[in-house]
Amino acid sequence: MAAEPTVGAGSTLELALHGPDPGPDLATLHEALTAAGAASVDQVRLTAPGSDQRVAELVQVCTLLVGGAVDVVAIVEAVRGWLAGRREAAARRPSPAGADDVVPSVVITIGEQRLEITYPSDRAQSDAIARFLDLHRRDGR
Repeated sequence: MAAEPTVGAGSTLELALHGPDPGPDLATLHEALTAAGAASVDQVRLTAPGSDQRVAELVQVCTLLVGGAVDVVAIVEAVRGWLAGRREAAARRPSPAGADDVVPSVVITIGEQRLEITYPSDRAQSDAIARFLDLHRRDGR
């Protein structure tokens, strides 16, 4: 049986949240990441990307650092669940003009490896997730 993908206790995992202001939903994500085994979750910055990456000024990038011995599978699933919840909540409330063009995503970075997650994911993204998790198995396989 293959070991679960993890990030060691001395490592950090960076989450860059792209999309409409994640502020109102950050507590939910923090709870999900903590439940997934994160020893710490720290917000390090909240910025607006360059104007060519924004739609009607709705897009922001919030960067979180996740520390501790982390089960990468649990973190990826926590992020996917959080994105699904954001999508469902957004569907229930009226949105400003241009908001439909914004697709929230989370970029997970471990060292030099990056994975962008959107919801719902397609086949290519599912394959990318599987490759990313394979790179972070405890036994190096």
